[in-house]
Amino acid sequence: MEGVTVTARRSLEQRFFAAGSLVVVDRNDIEQMGAFSVADVLRQLPGVQVTPSGDGSVEIRMRGMDRGATQLLVDGQRVGSKRSQLPIDQLPPELIERIEVVRAPTAEFSGATGGTINIVLRQATVKRETVLRLTDNHVWGRNAGQAFFSRTGPIGATPAQAGDESDAAHSPPWSYFVAASATGLLLGSDTHRSTQRAGAEVAQSDTSARYRRNDYALVPRVSGRLSAEDQLTLRATFSRGEFAGESVGVGSGDGTYALSSKEAHRYERRYLQAAADWTHRFAASKLETTLAASRASDTVDRDGTLVRAAGMAGAAAVTDSYSFLDDRREDLVSLSTKLTGTTSALLWSVGAQLEDRQLHVRTTASGDLQSNTALESGIRRAVLWGQNEWELPANTTLTLGLRGEQVTLHGGSSLVAGQRQWNILQPSLHTRTPLSDDLQWRANLARVTQLPRVWDLVDRTIPSQGSNSLSNPDTVGNPNLRPEVTWTLDTGFERRLAAGHMGLNVFVRRVSDALAPTLQLQGARWVEQRSNVGDAMVWGLEADARTGLGWLGLASDWTLSANASLLQSRMTSGRNEGQRIPGQARYIVTLSAARPMPRGGGWYGGATLSMTGPADQNVDPVLAGRSRAHAMLDVYVGQLVRGLGYWRLGIYNVGDARFRRDRVDASGPVPLLSTSSMQLTQRVYLTVGTQF
Repeated sequence: MEGVTVTARRSLEQRFFAAGSLVVVDRNDIEQMGAFSVADVLRQLPGVQVTPSGDGSVEIRMRGMDRGATQLLVDGQRVGSKRSQLPIDQLPPELIERIEVVRAPTAEFSGATGGTINIVLRQATVKRETVLRLTDNHVWGRNAGQAFFSRTGPIGATPAQAGDESDAAHSPPWSYFVAASATGLLLGSDTHRSTQRAGAEVAQSDTSARYRRNDYALVPRVSGRLSAEDQLTLRATFSRGEFAGESVGVGSGDGTYALSSKEAHRYERRYLQAAADWTHRFAASKLETTLAASRASDTVDRDGTLVRAAGMAGAAAVTDSYSFLDDRREDLVSLSTKLTGTTSALLWSVGAQLEDRQLHVRTTASGDLQSNTALESGIRRAVLWGQNEWELPANTTLTLGLRGEQVTLHGGSSLVAGQRQWNILQPSLHTRTPLSDDLQWRANLARVTQLPRVWDLVDRTIPSQGSNSLSNPDTVGNPNLRPEVTWTLDTGFERRLAAGHMGLNVFVRRVSDALAPTLQLQGARWVEQRSNVGDAMVWGLEADARTGLGWLGLASDWTLSANASLLQSRMTSGRNEGQRIPGQARYIVTLSAARPMPRGGGWYGGATLSMTGPADQNVDPVLAGRSRAHAMLDVYVGQLVRGLGYWRLGIYNVGDARFRRDRVDASGPVPLLSTSSMQLTQRVYLTVGTQF
């Protein structure tokens, strides 16, 4: 248990003395969560809203803001949440060293108005450790297996083993880390959709989707010293994913929902990354340089049929067929460097980054939305940033930062016509004032420019799955999107406790040209398109705490973790003026009680309750909507048998939570209400494993 205490204290100190508002979740924290994937971990982080879908993907928001307002990093490198990237939502938690939640923009971590989530993968260490885990998950009456293996340790004999007493021999040896995983997942949903007019149901459909997903990953790393001043890390990630299944629906057969629908969905993903990290130590500073290259590719193949009622009574039903084939490839090369002072408690750092991203997409579709298009596009990003700390009276530390970016988008097809260039300047200011040894106050002010994602700029349409409706629209790109510019203010208190910590934070965002999804009827089909919907003010109150549960009479190793966010917003211009921004939950609350795995053997377990409040989905005065509140309960229990290994049984989504959404079309003489209710059912995991 001493190791757990030391590690927990280290993550607390990282948070307390960080240059910006930072929450760190380390390996021991993740173990206490009982998580089976990174998505389960993210759902328990302060201010993070994770919305799952039936196909296993998740939408990640911070502060309830738009999905694009959250920046996702792996080992400090920007990754997308689209399907062709590394599937961070399903990464095994054993691969994670720590997760950093950067809640306020800094010169180094900028470009996200909601916040930044940096997932740091395991590092090579000289400590020998082998981890083996086998898991069976049971969903929808079916089973799928998972396996994880990792090993870390020194390469060759350590100096003590070799008996070499020279100074060179005392330098740390080279070490390695390698992990391999095969993750089988059973996914799916049951969705009921209904259309009502004047309180009476006029159309309805029921859709059942069942999928199987298999992800395979190999993550090798080698690290060691080239000299007393130089250290080198070589790392790679190989990942492959397969996804297959079908969606079957039965409807009322009117103009809204087909009599029946069936769609086969197949998907393959491949991801390869290689990187080198070089660190050189000068007398008064440290230079860190990373060169990385990756290729992500994927293929989506959808084939479906819709059986519709004929327009005349007694006539035979009409069968429509459609197909959608989408091939994507994304090549990325990046070079980044950071120079940091090391001789003073007041830190300074400067950095630069060059990034070249090439996108290749070919889409073929038949049916109502026929298409045969190709996209060739490139994005070049050049970044220069710096920040410095000064000491002010009252022991206050002032950190000033400035980040400059030049982003160039050029297209090789009509889907991304011509060339666009954005020149961005993002200043930041942060203060930290100790009020006592265990209490401090923070404040952060910054200006952030969020660029549209290239996929949202592509002028193409992706058809809905099954019957197109107000609650199940197509998705179309918007080449006319403008950047979203935001002024951010964060301020709050942090306090260290005898067995944990607590924090209270207030944030305010003044957003210009806010990006959000809109709905409109084009011909006979509903389409969703991201647009600049106007200006907005977003604000909220966040609280988080972690403490022991000895006051309840439990053992000293029991812990309680809690976080809550009260979120509010108001559109100050645009068609939706006076309303909340679309998709922002009114509140997010997570409560977790856990006893960690005892090193000497014995029982352990925990439970997590996550509650997400209702969220308005208003588009304009005519089209309105709301996602209803929902709650999810996860529990797990296990036992460590000393000298052998451990077992763990986990049940996720115990209450069988439903995700409900209502939409209202008031354009006609009588408002039309469309509702959808998606059920994901429980997930049961049984795990056995060992570590030595």
